Amino acid sequence: MPANTKKTSVKQRGDMSLDRTTRKKTDPAVLLRGVLAIDPGSYKTGWAWWRRMEDLRPAMAGIIEVPSGSLAERLTKVRNRLQEIYDACDYPLGSVAIERPIPVHRKPSIELEAVFAEINTWGRSLGKKRGPTPGLVVRTYNNQTVKATVCPRHGEWAKDGTAKERLMAGVVGHLGMDYRFCPEDAIDAIAVGLMHLMVVRQEVLVDLLVDDMINDST
Repeated sequence: MPANTKKTSVKQRGDMSLDRTTRKKTDPAVLLRGVLAIDPGSYKTGWAWWRRMEDLRPAMAGIIEVPSGSLAERLTKVRNRLQEIYDACDYPLGSVAIERPIPVHRKPSIELEAVFAEINTWGRSLGKKRGPTPGLVVRTYNNQTVKATVCPRHGEWAKDGTAKERLMAGVVGHLGMDYRFCPEDAIDAIAVGLMHLMVVRQEVLVDLLVDDMINDST
Protein backbone atom coordinates (compact mmCIF):
# COMPACT_ATOMS: atom_id res chain seq x y z
CA MET A 1 0.00 0.00 0.00
CA PRO A 2 1.49 3.36 -0.96
CA ALA A 3 2.46 5.66 1.85
CA ASN A 4 0.14 8.51 2.66
CA THR A 5 1.72 11.57 1.06
CA LYS A 6 -1.15 13.97 1.71
CA LYS A 7 0.17 17.27 3.01
CA THR A 8 -1.34 19.08 5.94
CA SER A 9 -3.13 22.21 4.80
CA VAL A 10 -2.43 25.64 6.24
CA LYS A 11 -5.90 25.63 7.81
CA GLN A 12 -5.26 22.27 9.45
CA ARG A 13 -1.91 23.46 10.80
CA GLY A 14 -3.65 26.53 12.18
CA ASP A 15 -6.31 24.39 13.84
CA MET A 16 -3.64 22.20 15.44
CA SER A 17 -1.79 25.28 16.71
CA LEU A 18 -5.04 26.60 18.15
CA ASP A 19 -5.65 23.28 19.89
CA ARG A 20 -2.19 23.36 21.43
CA THR A 21 -2.74 26.94 22.59
CA THR A 22 -6.08 25.99 24.13
CA ARG A 23 -4.53 23.07 26.01
CA LYS A 24 -1.81 25.32 27.44
CA LYS A 25 -4.25 28.05 28.51
CA THR A 26 -3.33 29.49 31.89
CA ASP A 27 -5.86 29.48 34.70
CA PRO A 28 -6.86 33.16 35.19
CA ALA A 29 -7.19 32.54 38.93
CA VAL A 30 -3.44 31.85 38.97
CA LEU A 31 -2.63 35.04 37.04
CA LEU A 32 -4.61 37.09 39.56
CA ARG A 33 -2.14 36.19 42.27
CA GLY A 34 1.16 37.94 43.05
CA VAL A 35 3.97 38.62 40.58
CA LEU A 36 7.75 38.35 41.02
CA ALA A 37 9.79 40.10 38.32
CA ILE A 38 13.51 39.46 37.89
CA ASP A 39 16.24 41.14 35.85
CA PRO A 40 19.22 38.73 35.82
CA GLY A 41 22.72 40.17 36.06
CA SER A 42 26.21 38.72 36.23
CA TYR A 43 26.90 40.45 39.55
CA LYS A 44 23.66 42.33 40.35
CA THR A 45 20.19 40.85 39.87
CA GLY A 46 17.20 43.14 40.24
CA TRP A 47 13.86 41.94 41.57
CA ALA A 48 10.40 43.38 42.30
CA TRP A 49 7.32 41.84 43.86
CA TRP A 50 3.62 42.69 43.53
CA ARG A 51 1.09 41.24 46.00
CA ARG A 52 -1.67 40.98 43.41
CA MET A 53 -2.02 41.33 39.68
CA GLU A 54 -4.36 44.31 40.18
CA ASP A 55 -1.67 46.30 42.00
CA LEU A 56 0.26 48.91 40.03
CA ARG A 57 3.08 49.65 42.46
CA PRO A 58 5.34 46.84 43.64
CA ALA A 59 5.19 45.94 47.32
CA MET A 60 8.97 45.54 47.43
CA ALA A 61 11.93 45.86 45.10
CA GLY A 62 15.67 45.47 45.46
CA ILE A 63 18.86 43.92 44.14
CA ILE A 64 20.83 40.77 44.84
CA GLU A 65 24.54 41.55 44.82
CA VAL A 66 27.16 38.82 44.34
CA PRO A 67 30.35 40.82 43.71
CA SER A 68 32.82 37.97 44.16
CA GLY A 69 33.25 34.22 43.92
CA SER A 70 33.21 31.69 41.13
CA LEU A 71 30.29 31.48 38.75
CA ALA A 72 28.96 28.40 40.54
CA GLU A 73 29.14 30.17 43.90
CA ARG A 74 27.38 33.24 42.56
CA LEU A 75 24.62 31.14 40.97
CA THR A 76 24.03 29.41 44.29
CA LYS A 77 23.86 32.72 46.16
CA VAL A 78 21.37 34.18 43.66
CA ARG A 79 19.18 31.09 43.80
CA ASN A 80 19.24 30.99 47.61
CA ARG A 81 18.41 34.70 47.89
CA LEU A 82 15.51 34.36 45.44
CA GLN A 83 14.22 31.44 47.49
CA GLU A 84 14.35 33.63 50.60
CA ILE A 85 12.37 36.35 48.80
CA TYR A 86 9.86 33.77 47.59
CA ASP A 87 9.44 32.31 51.09
CA ALA A 88 8.95 35.80 52.55
CA CYS A 89 6.08 36.72 50.19
CA ASP A 90 2.97 37.02 52.37
CA TYR A 91 0.70 36.61 49.34
CA PRO A 92 0.88 33.54 47.06
CA LEU A 93 2.66 34.07 43.76
CA GLY A 94 0.89 33.36 40.51
CA SER A 95 3.66 34.18 38.05
CA VAL A 96 7.35 34.93 37.66
CA ALA A 97 8.54 37.29 34.91
CA ILE A 98 12.20 37.12 33.84
CA GLU A 99 14.07 39.28 31.34
CA ARG A 100 16.03 37.32 28.76
CA PRO A 101 19.65 38.40 28.15
CA ILE A 102 20.46 40.43 25.08
CA PRO A 103 21.84 37.99 22.42
CA VAL A 104 24.97 40.08 21.86
CA HIS A 105 25.98 41.48 25.19
CA ARG A 106 29.12 42.80 26.78
CA LYS A 107 31.94 40.58 28.08
CA PRO A 108 30.08 38.55 30.73
CA SER A 109 27.56 37.18 28.20
CA ILE A 110 28.26 33.53 29.05
CA GLU A 111 27.94 34.27 32.76
CA LEU A 112 24.76 36.26 32.19
CA GLU A 113 23.24 33.38 30.22
CA ALA A 114 24.15 31.06 33.09
CA VAL A 115 22.46 33.34 35.64
CA PHE A 116 19.34 33.56 33.46
CA ALA A 117 19.24 29.77 33.03
CA GLU A 118 19.61 29.24 36.78
CA ILE A 119 16.81 31.70 37.60
CA ASN A 120 14.56 30.28 34.88
CA THR A 121 15.09 26.73 36.16
CA TRP A 122 14.44 27.84 39.74
CA GLY A 123 11.22 29.62 38.76
CA ARG A 124 9.87 26.69 36.78
CA SER A 125 10.65 24.30 39.62
CA LEU A 126 8.33 26.24 41.94
CA GLY A 127 5.24 25.46 39.88
CA LYS A 128 5.96 21.73 39.99
CA LYS A 129 5.98 21.53 43.77
CA ARG A 130 3.04 21.25 46.09
CA GLY A 131 2.91 24.33 48.24
CA PRO A 132 1.64 27.91 48.36
CA THR A 133 1.96 28.54 44.60
CA PRO A 134 0.32 25.68 42.68
CA GLY A 135 0.26 26.19 38.93
CA LEU A 136 2.78 29.02 39.04
CA VAL A 137 3.46 30.50 35.59
CA VAL A 138 6.92 31.55 34.35
CA ARG A 139 7.21 34.00 31.45
CA THR A 140 10.32 35.47 29.82
CA TYR A 141 10.56 38.76 27.92
CA ASN A 142 13.32 40.20 25.78
CA ASN A 143 15.00 43.47 26.67
CA GLN A 144 13.83 45.37 23.59
CA THR A 145 10.17 44.49 24.17
CA VAL A 146 10.32 45.60 27.79
CA LYS A 147 11.86 48.96 26.91
CA ALA A 148 9.49 49.58 23.99
CA THR A 149 6.47 48.86 26.18
CA VAL A 150 7.46 50.67 29.37
CA CYS A 151 9.41 53.68 28.05
CA PRO A 152 7.47 56.83 27.14
CA ARG A 153 7.48 57.89 23.51
CA HIS A 154 7.77 61.58 24.28
CA GLY A 155 9.81 63.71 26.66
CA GLU A 156 13.43 64.76 26.91
CA TRP A 157 14.55 61.44 28.39
CA ALA A 158 13.04 59.52 25.51
CA LYS A 159 14.90 61.69 22.98
CA ASP A 160 18.27 62.36 24.57
CA GLY A 161 18.77 59.96 27.48
CA THR A 162 20.61 56.68 27.60
CA ALA A 163 18.71 53.38 27.57
CA LYS A 164 18.87 53.27 31.38
CA GLU A 165 17.57 56.83 31.69
CA ARG A 166 14.74 56.15 29.25
CA LEU A 167 13.76 53.04 31.19
CA MET A 168 13.89 55.04 34.43
CA ALA A 169 11.65 57.65 32.82
CA GLY A 170 9.17 54.95 31.82
CA VAL A 171 8.97 53.52 35.33
CA VAL A 172 8.72 56.96 36.92
CA GLY A 173 6.02 57.88 34.40
CA HIS A 174 3.96 54.87 35.46
CA LEU A 175 4.58 54.91 39.20
CA GLY A 176 5.65 58.42 40.25
CA MET A 177 8.80 60.24 41.31
CA ASP A 178 9.28 58.07 44.41
CA TYR A 179 11.06 55.59 42.15
CA ARG A 180 13.50 58.10 40.65
CA PHE A 181 16.32 57.08 43.00
CA CYS A 182 15.82 53.30 42.98
CA PRO A 183 18.90 51.24 42.03
CA GLU A 184 19.13 50.74 38.26
CA ASP A 185 18.82 46.96 38.45
CA ALA A 186 15.72 47.23 40.62
CA ILE A 187 14.25 49.68 38.07
CA ASP A 188 14.94 47.10 35.34
CA ALA A 189 13.05 44.46 37.33
CA ILE A 190 10.14 46.85 37.93
CA ALA A 191 10.00 47.50 34.17
CA VAL A 192 9.89 43.76 33.49
CA GLY A 193 7.06 43.47 36.01
CA LEU A 194 5.09 46.31 34.45
CA MET A 195 5.42 44.66 31.04
CA HIS A 196 4.25 41.34 32.50
CA LEU A 197 1.31 42.93 34.31
CA MET A 198 0.10 44.44 31.04
CA VAL A 199 0.23 41.02 29.39
CA VAL A 200 -1.52 39.03 32.14
CA ARG A 201 -4.20 41.67 32.63
CA GLN A 202 -5.10 41.37 28.95
CA GLU A 203 -5.25 37.58 29.28
CA VAL A 204 -7.55 37.80 32.30
CA LEU A 205 -9.75 40.39 30.57
CA VAL A 206 -10.10 38.22 27.46
CA ASP A 207 -11.01 35.23 29.61
CA LEU A 208 -13.71 37.23 31.41
CA LEU A 209 -15.13 38.45 28.08
CA VAL A 210 -15.25 34.90 26.73
CA ASP A 211 -17.01 33.68 29.86
CA ASP A 212 -19.57 36.49 29.53
CA MET A 213 -20.23 35.55 25.91
CA ILE A 214 -20.71 31.89 26.85
CA ASN A 215 -23.06 32.80 29.70
CA ASP A 216 -25.08 35.12 27.45
CA SER A 217 -25.44 32.43 24.82
CA THR A 218 -26.79 29.96 27.36
